[in-house]
Amino acid sequence: SYVEPVECLMVDAMDLTGGTRLVAIPEDEYAEKIKEVYPHAEEDLVDFLQRCKLNNTQAMLCPRCSAVFDKKATDGPNKFVPFVKNKGNWSNQRPIANKNVIQHRSVH
Repeated sequence: SYVEPVECLMVDAMDLTGGTRLVAIPEDEYAEKIKEVYPHAEEDLVDFLQRCKLNNTQAMLCPRCSAVFDKKATDGPNKFVPFVKNKGNWSNQRPIANKNVIQHRSVH
């Protein structure tokens, strides 16, 4: 039988045809938005669950990686993508056409 890859891998597919647009924001702003979703490094699990309860949100457990996150806070970062600047590994210019081709001049 045929099974959709999304179903067997438990991946949420995003439908961008419904008017939802992804917005590119700088990496530091994206990191700030992600901090609201996951527990802080020094925060205990009990403190994170209490913070979720005070905000009337649900704490969810990822079935694939067992990460704990705030369900309501994930709605915000899903609309954003981190804008990554060029790290210097790739050039911004397109290659010159026929750069490596030897031009033969006619004798006549």
